[in-house]
Order: sequence, then C-alpha cells, then structure tokens
Amino acid sequence: MVRSVTGDAEGMCRMSSGLGRRDLLGWGLAGAGVLGAMSLAGCGSGGSGGGSSGSGGSAALRFMFWGSGDRVERFQGAIDLFHERHPDIRVSPEYADIDAIKTKLSVAMSGGDLPDVFWVHGDLFAPMVAEGKLMELGPLFGDGIDASGFTDSTLAAGGQVDGAQWAISHGLQSVGVFADLTVLEPLGIVPPSYPEAWTWDEYEEISLQVHDALGPDFWGTDEPTYAGAGNYFRAWARQRGEQLWTDDGDIGFTEATFREWAEYWTRMRDAGAAVPVALALEQNPFFEGAPMIRGMAAFHMRNSNQMAELSTLTDHELTLMPSPGNGGEGNRYIGLDPNTMAISADTRNPEAAILFTDFMLNDPERAEIIGTTIGAPPTSAIREHIKPTISEPEAIFLDYIEFEATAELDPVPATPTTGAAFGSGMTRTMEELAYGQLTVDDATARVFGELRDALGAG
Repeated sequence: MVRSVTGDAEGMCRMSSGLGRRDLLGWGLAGAGVLGAMSLAGCGSGGSGGGSSGSGGSAALRFMFWGSGDRVERFQGAIDLFHERHPDIRVSPEYADIDAIKTKLSVAMSGGDLPDVFWVHGDLFAPMVAEGKLMELGPLFGDGIDASGFTDSTLAAGGQVDGAQWAISHGLQSVGVFADLTVLEPLGIVPPSYPEAWTWDEYEEISLQVHDALGPDFWGTDEPTYAGAGNYFRAWARQRGEQLWTDDGDIGFTEATFREWAEYWTRMRDAGAAVPVALALEQNPFFEGAPMIRGMAAFHMRNSNQMAELSTLTDHELTLMPSPGNGGEGNRYIGLDPNTMAISADTRNPEAAILFTDFMLNDPERAEIIGTTIGAPPTSAIREHIKPTISEPEAIFLDYIEFEATAELDPVPATPTTGAAFGSGMTRTMEELAYGQLTVDDATARVFGELRDALGAG
C-alpha cells in the first residue's frame, strides 16, 4: 500500500525538489553518479535541529534522505502516518539526489545545522562520529529504540565504531548476481542459492559456457568493475582474508589481490565470458541499459535490492544468486550495505527524534508503505510482515537478505573520509584497463601509488 502525498504547500515544495536518480552501491559508499546539483534552501524547514513548529509546544523535526519519485511519495506517506499517530510532532522531509544530500550534510556539519534525523552517507560517517555530531544510539536500545529484532551483523553493518552504535540500519541491501533463467535453463545451468555459491572460477567457466553456446553476440556476464560497483572487489578481498580498507583508513588489500582481480576480468573479456566494455557502456549499464536486460548477457552483477525493478524490464524470468565466493565458508565474508539512519547530537527535540527513528525502524504499517524501496526492512519480523503485500521478485530479494542478515559476518571497516575519491579513481582505472589503455601492471601501480596517496593513509 502507498499512502498519498499530502497536498499542503510544504509537501508540494518538497515534491517539486526531487531529482531522478538511481541509487547504486559504489566502492564501499552508498551510491555513485551525479544527476546534477539541487538546492533545498527554498523548501527547507530551516534552523538547527528542528525547533518548535507552532503553538502548544509542538516539536518540529527535519528528516533528510536521498531519493526521488516513488521513494519520496512512500516516505511522505509514512510521515503522514506518523503525524496521525503523533499530531504534536511535525516532520519536514528534505530530499534530493545523493550527491546533493552529501553536499548539504557536509555544509551542515560545518555550520552546526544537521537535520534532526537523517541518512548517513558512507564517507561522512567516520568524521561525523569523530566530531561528535551523532547521538549514540546504543544506550537507547530498549529505552526509546527497539533493537531486539536486529541481529549482531545488522547492527554492525549499520554504523558501529569501536563497539558503539552511532547509526542504525534502515534498509538492507548487498551485492548479488541476477541470473536470467529463461536463458540458462535450456543450457542446463542451475544458479546456486544460499548457503551455496559458485566460486569465481566456476563463474568464469559458466559465463564462457554461455558465450560458447549462444555467441558470438551473447556473453555470459557484464562486468561491475568499470561501473563503480566496488563492493564485488571488496568481496574478492574479504574472501582472501583482506578488506577494502583498514581501520585507520589505509588500503586493506595487497597488490597481489588487486592484480589477480584485474587479471581475472581481463581474462573474462578476452575469452568472451564478459561483455566487451564498449558495448556495455553504449548505454548507462544499469536497469534498462544493463546488458542482461538488453539481451546481451545471462548475468548482471548489481545491487540485490534491484530485483523487483529489473523484473519489470524484461519478460524473462530472473532470479537472484549470491556473489561468487560467498558460499559455504565464504558466507562470513558477505557484506551488508544498508541505508543507515542517525540522530543529530544537537537536536532540540531528542525525544521526538528518537520516537520518529523507532517508528521508521519498527512500525509494521510504516513498513507496508515503504516496501522495499530502500532495501529490505532490518528485522525478520518486519520482513515477514510485508511479504503478503509485495511482489514475487521482492519476496525473492527478502529471502536473499534474510540469509545474509542472520548469518555471522565478519565486520566491514567504515569507509574513510577520502574513500569517495579513491573509489572514483578505482572505477576510472578499471575502465581504462577494460579499454586497453592500461596494462595490469599500470593499473596496479596506479592503485598503490596515485590512488593510495589520494586516500591519504599511504
């Protein structure tokens, strides 16, 4: 169910400010790509930490998130429901493209004007904690925020530093591989499901098998490396006992591990197992432009929460399978990538902010309104509650996340403050490698030279 957007002037102002933007996982970040800058000044509620919304001591909250279109409508519906439950609290949503929100949060950090409740961008989280900008949430568990349904892995993924909880998972997602069953079943290929997964070698062999059977103009898989999907490399590194980052913000993987990754995808392209880069990038390689959707590949490596939307773009039957290497003993290396919520340490209305945060995390009717637009709900109880209200592809996604959220996972270090620059540099490097403009040696030297220097910890 989707509640309608309110028709008041503020609501219309908010709706007119949204930008069309696909949320994409990047190199340990919350997203990638820019659709343009956006100003919220004309529609913002203004003031540091909310304040009073009028007579009678009513509390006013500012709530900031990224997104547009359907997501905004659903969030406005959830806010309407909260207003019905708590008429003495007024919540003003502020939203835009992720890059505009990131800029606005950066400015607000400097000016002491953070929203009361907001989504935390990955590479802003660490400095916000270090500068004391966030309210510690752990002491509120059981006393304002119900975290009893959260697994240890979900809490850790949501925003912990040295065991303290500074943000909390709001919508769960991760990397996965979308498989076109309409293509694969006639070839006798059965995609695995948790707790099992193909190895990277098996993924290579099967992708080549698809190309050999259906080529020359059909390939096994697209390639995530030049499209900013760095969390596949994170999985590759974690499966080798390494990380994308160290706790102190340095590169957490070895030159050998990166070199093997670069050689793997070079070999995949050369053999015909992966779509040639020029063809893949003829269009934006996501959603409608994904090679799998365009009838060029059997597999699409992307964010698991895209299952529902991808299924609407093709008449083929799709399923969702684990990233290569994440099966069996590799289950522990799964990396959850949630949207996370935080509360400003300087909010003028802490009780109202805590109440709203708990509502957004745990209210079943709120979950029906939001659905899976930001990923899977963070608790098993809420995931089960919304299953009767969602589509079959969304249910496949929820089952996928259910395994990941309840598995024992090795923690993922927080993204360093300079992680965005490093991630964009990695994407550029892998694209130039794919086009043959760099050798594997060149790419490795750049990552451990120029890019590591930009990271600032080398």
